[in-house]
Amino acid sequence: MRAPRAWLACLLLVPTLACEAGGQPAADSPADGGPARSAAPAATDETLRAEALALVDERERALAEGDREAFLATVDPDELTFSATQARWFDNLARLPVGDVSFELGDEDALADDFDDGELRLPVDFTMRLRGFDSRPVTDKMVWTFVHSDDHVLLAGDRDEQVDLVNGWIPAPWDLAHIEVRRSGGILAVFDEDTSEHASYVMSDLANATAVVRRHFPDWPGRYVAYGTSDTTAIAEMSGMSVDQTAGVAFPVLARPDGPVAAYRFAVNPTVVGDVLARGLVFRHELAHVALGPTDDRSPVWLMEGVAEYVARSTVPVDERRRIAAHQLGTASARTLEPTRSFYRDDPTLSYNLAAVVCDYVATTRGEAALWDLVRTFRTARIFSWSQTEGVVRRELGLSTTELSAQALAWARAA
Repeated sequence: MRAPRAWLACLLLVPTLACEAGGQPAADSPADGGPARSAAPAATDETLRAEALALVDERERALAEGDREAFLATVDPDELTFSATQARWFDNLARLPVGDVSFELGDEDALADDFDDGELRLPVDFTMRLRGFDSRPVTDKMVWTFVHSDDHVLLAGDRDEQVDLVNGWIPAPWDLAHIEVRRSGGILAVFDEDTSEHASYVMSDLANATAVVRRHFPDWPGRYVAYGTSDTTAIAEMSGMSVDQTAGVAFPVLARPDGPVAAYRFAVNPTVVGDVLARGLVFRHELAHVALGPTDDRSPVWLMEGVAEYVARSTVPVDERRRIAAHQLGTASARTLEPTRSFYRDDPTLSYNLAAVVCDYVATTRGEAALWDLVRTFRTARIFSWSQTEGVVRRELGLSTTELSAQALAWARAA
């Protein structure tokens, strides 16, 4: 069941890999009767390999120069689905502020090539950077399949399901559908055909949410990329809850599978894009995660999500926040706050509401600095098990999380 509309719950779940750019999985080979292809085994056909590497350079040059015709000329026209997705992918990248584009031969030792029908598979690293938004270029590890067709070498596919699974590849919106891109100041938002009708309103709400979050984090520059598309693939892959329960996810984009981080972005559920009442709260929550970036990635989950909810709800007067919290929590009793991913599974609505009122209580009664100091302490604390987080909280605030939740509940109910 979806979180209550009054306070929609969002998530920050750090995936193992970045959300990186790339093309679509190859379609099945055409039926017999298509143009003849070389029958030489890929492993021994050095001519095919040399021509394939030349094709990699051609595609890089065409993409960098914005030459759509030359780019699509490298694709096997008999692979109809792949040809269509390559055309869409090129058009999508043309709408983005893309720079530092390159295709490079990857680690061939890491690719087990079992083709024996004249096709050649090569690992190719695709690198690009969203200018003004990524601190460094981002590399996506792909696998390209080359074939001989009418005495030419052409590309017949650019993904491998098993390699993508190992690398944890999560497609970006421009990999999945035609996109519409809106940019305003430091905000870059990506929509698709199903969500673009709300784009103008979303951009206004994003600007308002950015201003609120910057008041809490004045050092944050307020530059980011937001996904507001109808495809929920990324949300499903990264969320600890079902898609229906998840209003959004914030996530790091890694420069390569083993890091470092190039940017923090967020994606929202398409139902939120069209929800006038929910959008502002969700945007503020996710932007709090983006603004904190790596600062809170070692925090217990209750603190990570409670801080974001506190920021999201901060536009409401404090006495009203207290009354709303008391209503939401009803007869809930004080308890130890959940530091692990069980936060999202056991009773996420209760988890979010209790974490939010605890963080609000600390920030309101002790000052926001106490909350940010606690987050920073976890950033450098030597913790080897989640149970040790209780000791950090007690040292910093003088209370256990059970005692904190008891005081926060009493504070809310006294409003």
